[in-house]
Amino acid sequence: MMRQTPNNARSRRAFLRGAGTVGVMLPFLEGLPERSAFGQEEDPRFGFFICGSCGVAQETSGEPERFWPTELGALSVQTMEADSEERCTGLLAEHADKLLLVKGINYPGGWEPAETHAAGLVMCLTGVPSVGGSNLSTSTGPSADWVIARAFGGTPLNLYAGAKGGFIDDRLSFSEAGQLINAEDDPYQTYLTLTGLADATGGPSAMANRLVERRKSVNDLVRDDLQVLLANKALSSADRQRLDLHLSSLREVEMQMPTVSCSVTGLDQELIESIGAEGYIEDVARLQMQLTGIAFSCNLTRAATLQWGSGTDQTRYVVDGVTLERFHHISHRINGDGTTGSPIENAAEKHAAIDRIRMQTLTTMLDHWSELSTPRGPLFQSAFAMWTCDVAVGPSGSFQNLPIIIAGSPGGSLTQAQYVDAGGESNARLLTSLIESTGADGSQFADQAGGLAVVES
Repeated sequence: MMRQTPNNARSRRAFLRGAGTVGVMLPFLEGLPERSAFGQEEDPRFGFFICGSCGVAQETSGEPERFWPTELGALSVQTMEADSEERCTGLLAEHADKLLLVKGINYPGGWEPAETHAAGLVMCLTGVPSVGGSNLSTSTGPSADWVIARAFGGTPLNLYAGAKGGFIDDRLSFSEAGQLINAEDDPYQTYLTLTGLADATGGPSAMANRLVERRKSVNDLVRDDLQVLLANKALSSADRQRLDLHLSSLREVEMQMPTVSCSVTGLDQELIESIGAEGYIEDVARLQMQLTGIAFSCNLTRAATLQWGSGTDQTRYVVDGVTLERFHHISHRINGDGTTGSPIENAAEKHAAIDRIRMQTLTTMLDHWSELSTPRGPLFQSAFAMWTCDVAVGPSGSFQNLPIIIAGSPGGSLTQAQYVDAGGESNARLLTSLIESTGADGSQFADQAGGLAVVES
């Protein structure tokens, strides 16, 4: 197994520097392209793949539909808000114009895996059947994030939200067949990597530790360099707004860190236990999503992944002040990780409530990304984010009709404001379309001859 970090071999002009270390990476600056992380690139494109666990509460085995919109076709704020009481995707209504919802997408068929969650995670971004049994399923090809990143000479940013140490942990990103990449589960470590505050071993540097101890921001390290930059007359008013938003975003991330980690040695396990798993997983997911947006807006990597929960997710969510049963158990509708156990009362309703929590977390990412920009304009004109799950539904672990939400359209290449039915097409063809939307070559991905026309303008 391997752990990779994004290729940060960018010009030093793309950073504000202070206190002898790289402090703050710079976003796109139209007035000072020589100090921009984008340099002369006019059309950089990015892809973010998010895979949750345990499926969604869609129609299955007599249970009513609680996930998809009520009607195929155009999405609007009004139609999605009208669905929001009954269908959890309605909670994304404010961003209807950026969304593409695709039903009728399946994993490769014709075989029965011994462990659906592990196999589902493996196939989620590879688009080809996994090999190996139980929780040791592995890939027979690279995942889409690596195809994109390599096309532009880099490596992906691979992230994780949730407690590790369970039956199925990392299973999402593969650099090659069988080469699993362990994702970073500590957003503080992600922050250290992106700001250059990690030491030679990858841990927090002495400067990073002092910032935590003194409750200071990385922005404080670069105040002098920032003042010189702001005094440059070539800086446009839009550039000043971008810088302000960028620095504010970093500070916002820093201020959220103490609620989930931010011990000087990484994850603070005692703090995690004191706030409970239900707070931990969603807080970390939000931070990892924000940090990915920052990384894209500073051109630090072209692709990223987020595994949102373990394959057999043991998170205990709180709904209306009540701590629910373990999520994986709820998804199976029984108190057990297998096929036997006592029934959980109102399990389908509880699963739907957890879906709504996840959609609210996803909305925070859409809100944040809507404020970021690249040379093309708003980040969503240069990047997509795809959200899905390892399986379609919990009770059966089905690989058919996977939940697919795509936000953004790099270069205008993806349909938006639509809910469409792909009619049973493979996720490999969908992934091929997403790869090609970034400008990377998807012709050899998962042995596909082409992508899904339904998601191309």
